[in-house]
Amino acid sequence: MRANISDELLNAINERIYLDLEIHVLNRKFAKAEREGKKGFANYIDGLLKDVTKKRKKVNAYLNKNGVKIFDPENVDNMFVQYRYYQRINGGYKEGIQKYWKAALKLGLKKRMSKYFIGVNKS
Repeated sequence: MRANISDELLNAINERIYLDLEIHVLNRKFAKAEREGKKGFANYIDGLLKDVTKKRKKVNAYLNKNGVKIFDPENVDNMFVQYRYYQRINGGYKEGIQKYWKAALKLGLKKRMSKYFIGVNKS
């Protein structure tokens, strides 16, 4: 159920969700690279983590400025995940739910992550 908020805010909510997922994936890749002793690749991922974290901070600042709060994901079933959010406005709240198909989230995340690793030597 979508709250009656602007498309800009909905796009920022989607961006924040994907940035959180990107940070999670990059942290896992960083830990694996360090475990396997790939120092150059670990340094590259560390730089990516810093950039993605800066983007997430900007999106969070924008959402906070507009009174938007996003809650942790909730599993609906094996195929869907949902994120609850609200916007504080004029002494009240506008509440909504963003529901995602897990396979579509993975595909979107794979497309977003591919721009970081094109032509990268993982050693």
